[in-house]
Amino acid sequence: MLEKVSTLKYGISLTKRGLLLVIILSAVFYTLYFVFSWYVIDYLNPNPENRFLVQAAFNFVIIITLIVTSFLIGKINQLRTVYVSLIVTAVSAAFLYFVSIDILRLACIFTIALFFGMGQLAFLTYFWKLTVPEERGRVAGLNGFFSLLFYIIMYATWAQTFDFHSAVAFSIVLSLVPLSTILLKPKKASLTAKQNMAEYCPEKRTIFLYLIPWLLFSFINVTLAKSTSFHISQQVSASSYFLLIALQLIAAVFGTIIGGTMSDFFGRRASLIFSLTFYGISSALAGFANNYVLYFVYLANGFSWGILLVMFTFVIWGDLANERNVAKMYALGFIIFFLSQGVGLLPIEQTLQIPLVVSSLGSCLLIFFANIPIFLAPELLSNDFRERSKLKLHMKEVKKIYKNRRIKGK
Repeated sequence: MLEKVSTLKYGISLTKRGLLLVIILSAVFYTLYFVFSWYVIDYLNPNPENRFLVQAAFNFVIIITLIVTSFLIGKINQLRTVYVSLIVTAVSAAFLYFVSIDILRLACIFTIALFFGMGQLAFLTYFWKLTVPEERGRVAGLNGFFSLLFYIIMYATWAQTFDFHSAVAFSIVLSLVPLSTILLKPKKASLTAKQNMAEYCPEKRTIFLYLIPWLLFSFINVTLAKSTSFHISQQVSASSYFLLIALQLIAAVFGTIIGGTMSDFFGRRASLIFSLTFYGISSALAGFANNYVLYFVYLANGFSWGILLVMFTFVIWGDLANERNVAKMYALGFIIFFLSQGVGLLPIEQTLQIPLVVSSLGSCLLIFFANIPIFLAPELLSNDFRERSKLKLHMKEVKKIYKNRRIKGK
């Protein structure tokens, strides 16, 4: 029998092999998306207008793939689909070396987008089957922590020196890395979870209430937040702006793991309300802050973004899913993300012209509107489990105090 994860004292029943597998796949898919959509397409299309159009089309192809795959993924082996999609991605990227005709290069890029979308949805479906609601937040937090950390290391060390060939070579190697996990055979978590049963079916109202905040946040992230960041970059020195971005990314890394833990012990609603409120306050301050306050703004903004990344990537849609509709639920969440990424690229010049005060206060206002549906939505995590978890933590603290007193008494 495989040894259980001992990383966290309050216990994750997912095996170490299972956790390692989902972390590797999560990091690979997360990084591949940005390598292809930012770097490879940038080098293929130096003209900004063409580049934005191709980047938008890349996201739209992923959306179409998610829709189609969501109806088929339940009938095929998800893990095998992940491996096949990554192999095709590597082969398609390799073809970019040998073709110089623009139309053929575009065909390679869109083939990558197609199989990327297919593989990502297969991975998320497999992740859902491998986890249970009671620990999904913590597992997702660990995924987000290592995925974002890997991307930051990649960006800081390699991405700054990427040319076309090195970016393609990196993407090929990264696509093939998960093949090393074929020998891992994780077993499903042993906790009993009612929400994993096929009978569980949330109300459409519940899905809608959790969907609205994700729609608003995704819209803000590619429009008003981008405008705010652009104006701040024009007002501070290059070194100061680099430090702000570094602080934001570091805070986001820790936000992922803290947010995942919070969601398991205090509930999904509490985590979302906290992160959205914190994000809204930091967005408002960005329009009026001086250099010193900006450090807090970027730290708070990154921390909140990390929590929301984990919650709306792995947790919320998994909690709302059952065995029959899990692929459709995850596809719904990611369609919103990729749609915002694609549509947000089209009016990029107009977006950057929005005044700083308008973009910062507008972000704050919309974020607080996003909190209203969360207040109205039901909690997705079992209340009994949260109470048991709090009781266990309390008992551990009592035992520590009792043990320390005994030691002092001796």
